[in-house]
Amino acid sequence: MEVHPPDNPVHSWRDFAIHIVIVTIGLFIALTLESFVEYLHHRHIVHEARENIRQEIEGNHKAAQMDIKYLQEDMDRIKANIDTIHQIRAQPKGFKGSLTYTMQFRSLNSAAWNTSRDTGALSFMSYKEVQTYADLYEDQKMVNDHSIQIFDRQTLAMTPVFMEKDFTNLPPSETLGMLHESAATLIELNALQQIVEQLDARYVDQLKSAK
Repeated sequence: MEVHPPDNPVHSWRDFAIHIVIVTIGLFIALTLESFVEYLHHRHIVHEARENIRQEIEGNHKAAQMDIKYLQEDMDRIKANIDTIHQIRAQPKGFKGSLTYTMQFRSLNSAAWNTSRDTGALSFMSYKEVQTYADLYEDQKMVNDHSIQIFDRQTLAMTPVFMEKDFTNLPPSETLGMLHESAATLIELNALQQIVEQLDARYVDQLKSAK
């Protein structure tokens, strides 16, 4: 923005006053236009951020639906493993069967939320809206972290199996440890499934409010 001196010399206070009025009006118009352009820019940034977050939440909703199914399948496998370990402990020499420790889980994404935060788009949203998103994504992070912890625990539950070529030769203390870790994993999987179900319900509510 530039302010230029009058083209013609000022000969009276009246000419000076007219020039001041013209400059003031010009500055007012320029500042108003600049503010309007900035407002439109901020509005575009917020609209884009909201849409990106909405799409991300929609994708996470679909992933959560799959995760609920995956967690149930994993719990069923763990229950089968617990039954198998009981059989091994009862008849270690005559046992024929297998143990299956595997976990399938789709991580929940937060790229749109992180981008909106890093670009400053959140500063143009209301505090209530930002707090709603922040709480949602914080719970989502907890779910992702918890799923990794359970995966690690489930993997380590198999440690005694790799200590012996024939796991029917495992001493009772080792099979008891596997039984304990499997039961603990089952409890954690059940808790995680409930948390994901609650989180998914919040996804649905958020998607409804975004329409």
